[in-house]
Amino acid sequence: MFNSVRFKITLWYAAALAVTLTLFSILVYHSLQKSLEENMDQLLAYRAEGVSDALETYLETERIEVGRRSAAAAKGGAFYKIAPELVHLNTEDPRQASVEVRILDASGAELESSRGRRVAPELPESTLKEVLKGTAAYDTITLDYGNSPENIFRSYATPASGTGGAVYIVQAYRSAYTAQLALGNLRTMMAALVPIIVLLTGAFGMFFARIALLPVASMSRTIRQITAENLSLRLKPPDTRDETRELADLFNAMLTRLEDSFMSERRFIQDVSHELKTPLTIMRGELEVALKKARTAGEYAAILQSNLEETQKISKIVGNLLTLARYDNREVRLEHSRVNLIELLRESAASLSGIAQQSGVALEFEEEEGAHPVEGDPLQLKSLFLNLLDNAIKYSPAGGKVRVRIFLEGSGPAVRISDEGAGIPAADLPHIFKRFYRADSSRSSAGFGLGLAIAKSIAEAHSALIKAENIDGGGSAFTVIFPPQH
Repeated sequence: MFNSVRFKITLWYAAALAVTLTLFSILVYHSLQKSLEENMDQLLAYRAEGVSDALETYLETERIEVGRRSAAAAKGGAFYKIAPELVHLNTEDPRQASVEVRILDASGAELESSRGRRVAPELPESTLKEVLKGTAAYDTITLDYGNSPENIFRSYATPASGTGGAVYIVQAYRSAYTAQLALGNLRTMMAALVPIIVLLTGAFGMFFARIALLPVASMSRTIRQITAENLSLRLKPPDTRDETRELADLFNAMLTRLEDSFMSERRFIQDVSHELKTPLTIMRGELEVALKKARTAGEYAAILQSNLEETQKISKIVGNLLTLARYDNREVRLEHSRVNLIELLRESAASLSGIAQQSGVALEFEEEEGAHPVEGDPLQLKSLFLNLLDNAIKYSPAGGKVRVRIFLEGSGPAVRISDEGAGIPAADLPHIFKRFYRADSSRSSAGFGLGLAIAKSIAEAHSALIKAENIDGGGSAFTVIFPPQH
């Protein structure tokens, strides 16, 4: 199971989900932490600044009414009247209920507090100095008797000017316990939920992956049944349009190609055996006859001559097979040069002029200007055209003509060799270039069925297209179309 695709997919997905949820949890945690801290700081500043502004207003009013500027008045009179009211300021905002306020003098001594006699967080010395210079300051203060969240306070201190030049410090503070408790609960919840979500998702992932891969499992069972003797078996594609269906179709196409290849190889072996069996049988029979009794020198010479001819046939078959094998294995190295097609074709026709004369077949040439040059191997191209010309002469009737036409097909040179024979049956046209394939008796009087296969291999090695077709009125034509030349 641990080596299965569905387990690996589930594991990768669970790992990706775990990383994603962890990053999301960290982002949510820090966002909430920042939001709580900003809200608390805004709340403390709002309360402290309100008390400071009110204190300064009342003291200024008292100074105007009394008309005195004495330090004694600053710590008496209006201050003692309004200070208790300011630190116990009533509000309908429930968030303000947890905010405590203290009023301190310049030395940091407490003058008034909303907490009564309960212990309050003292401002650090550095904060006192900063506030006395006229700058408000935030602090996180921990009481001396423990570092529990209940003993950690967030504080905001701001200055307030009094009569007689006196300066007061207004401190608003609030316990960080509620915020820390909320953050702690969030941490606990996330630490518990992330693994649970990942595990549940992994379990569901395994289940859905198993369902999604059921067609693959079915294909695997079918594939195990396929052997060299059972290549006709095919996979049943699932009723989907996903990658699984594409995989099944590609595998079936591959099986079709393999089956065709196996059948071709079997036919090839059978054809080779058949082609070699005939000359070998003839040779064996003649030798057995020669050994039964003494023969004259002439008779022995005739038998040896016949055996030599059969040996030459076998040699030609083996040579052609080796040529095809070299093309199949891409072992033929073409010696490219600029080849004049008309000259090459006339040279090839000259090599077959004796055969053409014996058969009573005339050769005609038709050339189109600009279609002569082609890039290729002269020897291989000559072999290609010799095969086509020999084929055309062989199947042309006495008194017939073989026409060779050189022209431009699109922007590429092309050569068309046609005869006036019986033509090729329509059922045989798709197979005419296969090895050892010969059409019906009208076109199978000689040869081994390898010439056209070799011709096709040479053409493909030059990136050329070769095709066969019948001509209206009788005869057949073979056309070689080369790619555009540069």
